[in-house]
Amino acid sequence: MKPPTIAVVAAVGLAAVLPLAATASATPFGGHAHRTVTAADGATYDLRLAAGPTLLPASGGTVKVKGTGYNRDQGIFLAFCAIPEGVVVGDPTTYKTLPGPCLPGRETKDGSSRWITDTGTGTPGVTLPYEDGGRFRTTLENIRPEIADGVVCDVTVECAVVTRADFTATGERLYDQYIPVHFAPAAAADRS
Repeated sequence: MKPPTIAVVAAVGLAAVLPLAATASATPFGGHAHRTVTAADGATYDLRLAAGPTLLPASGGTVKVKGTGYNRDQGIFLAFCAIPEGVVVGDPTTYKTLPGPCLPGRETKDGSSRWITDTGTGTPGVTLPYEDGGRFRTTLENIRPEIADGVVCDVTVECAVVTRADFTATGERLYDQYIPVHFAPAAAADRS
């Protein structure tokens, strides 16, 4: 298991980069990610992602997410995934592997992932169009520590809210962003 101090330092450093309308104590967005990327056509995108809360009860919960600056010509998946081995959150030079495994979230009733795209296709309730400026705002629901059989956040892997290029560019790592999410220990949740 990776020590959380790296993620905390990255989140604190990035918090200063992403201005929010409210103070940190008054906002539901506790984690931030930022990177500037240049697409193959030479266009530059200033990707900003915010999500929170980043500490959920042991049983799981809902995370609010917003993004801006994304390339509207490239759809993205927004999901809750295991952080791949070798990825150092906040260091895009280490983003060489597809995030995963991820919570499936393909059913509208689950809500643990979203497809952000301007193609006009997809599943109602799961697929959302970009807003002006490559913006989106949504929630990831039913976020839970067990991603898959034997893959448990804060036990066998570290997990995060992630963005990545959709199935039209699965190998593209330009749109990968990570906001680590942790779960309160079950004993702490039982005391509250």
